[in-house]
Amino acid sequence: MNFKTILAIIIGGGLMIFMAALNHTPAVATIQPDLQAAMAIEEDVPDPLVCIDCHRAPNINTNEGVIASQQFCYECHSEAETKRLRDASDISLQITADDFNKNQPKHQYIACINCHTDVARSPHRTETGSTCLACHEPHSEGTANSPHLRVSCQACHFASKFVRLDPADTRVKLAHTNYDDVPISLSDHVPADLSDEQNCQKCHFKKNPVGAPAAVLPSKSALCILCHTSPLAMGHPIFGLAGLIFMAGIFIMLAFWFKGSVKGEETSLHKKVSLTSDSVWNTLFSKQLFSLIKIFILDILFQRRILKESVSRWSMHSLIFTALLLRFGLSLFTGIGYYFNPQGNWMLALIDKNHWFVALFNDVSGMFILLGIVWAVVKRFIVKPEHVVSEHQDTIALVIIGALVLLGFLLEGARILVTGIPVDMAAYSFVGYAVSRLFSIFPFDWASIYPWMWYAHGVTAAIFVAYLPFGKMRHVFNTPLTYFIEAVDGVKNEKRV
Repeated sequence: MNFKTILAIIIGGGLMIFMAALNHTPAVATIQPDLQAAMAIEEDVPDPLVCIDCHRAPNINTNEGVIASQQFCYECHSEAETKRLRDASDISLQITADDFNKNQPKHQYIACINCHTDVARSPHRTETGSTCLACHEPHSEGTANSPHLRVSCQACHFASKFVRLDPADTRVKLAHTNYDDVPISLSDHVPADLSDEQNCQKCHFKKNPVGAPAAVLPSKSALCILCHTSPLAMGHPIFGLAGLIFMAGIFIMLAFWFKGSVKGEETSLHKKVSLTSDSVWNTLFSKQLFSLIKIFILDILFQRRILKESVSRWSMHSLIFTALLLRFGLSLFTGIGYYFNPQGNWMLALIDKNHWFVALFNDVSGMFILLGIVWAVVKRFIVKPEHVVSEHQDTIALVIIGALVLLGFLLEGARILVTGIPVDMAAYSFVGYAVSRLFSIFPFDWASIYPWMWYAHGVTAAIFVAYLPFGKMRHVFNTPLTYFIEAVDGVKNEKRV
């Protein structure tokens, strides 16, 4: 054994002795609780709870881990005396494995802490409740006639008939007492029958405590996408009737177009349709497509030809047409985007009518439309320039659009008032908020009036859609088609406006 080996042994042994000395006290301390626990067992004394009893984390991605995790919760919550003190009222928190598995078979193999994510802490209580949206996507208007973004999932999806409006965040939540502040015995984990409309009436009744309309309203129709984000649903039958009239009007327009000559053919409808189809396909796959895109952008979207004729007419026309076009574009973008990405931050914001951008956009675009209508009325009935011919079809169009926008603002004001939207949120809907302040002066039951206002706005919207192909507004279809035909056939479009 050489000198280096001896030196290594001495140094290594010294380090081992030094480390043992450092760890001596903690080692005794860690063993002592185990000795105490053993003594407690011998004396038949319950073990004291330590943090690790609740906070150990089995693998809840497996069925075995889920069941093990659930048992930690059932050890306390299956007991009948498990209570929570709320305003001097004891509310039972008892939930047994048999009851939960019977009432929630789809969640049978989901750990409690998967939904109640913030309870495994000290003090043992929850601030967020069950976080359903961690797994489930928020639904659009097609599911419950409204996104219900200010309503917690439990308020609708659990069978309890009692809900409350939380003043802290102005959200509708499930209540644990009835409206006389008496604790309810029904477990929160019993699912509601959402196919029964009576489930909606837990909120939608006269003088309800959460600011909901006094009646269950139907869904918006797909026809409403012209101005609003809408589900792929027909909604109330009045919208179905309006859709049928609209389609009949489009058919009549097509029949009228094909009465003329198509590429020299004047008699055979079959040949006219065939020649039209060939012309469309040949244009789409030719250089003319770029000319049509240019016409669409400059002459249809930006209305270049009207601007060349009259700046005043272009300004008036643009206020109405551009605002409607932007609303339709945003609705279409939101509908498509939400379908493909329902949990995206943008999409969740755009389906929320209380979001600052949506509220501001709707009110600004609505004011533009009203301003354009007022301008048109003044020009046609007060100024009366010689080159402007006032026709009854123009008057009907202005009345329908004006009534639609005005009723929309009144409806928004009533909604803000009834639902009690906070000022910092409602103020972005500056017109609607001003209307809500005006309505608040009158001591009416606005929750009961709101459904009637909704139907008034809905019927007006249905009339607007049904009238599109018949009145003066049919030029929305005729004018672009005329521009495209002129470009394809080589007609000098400067001669037409």
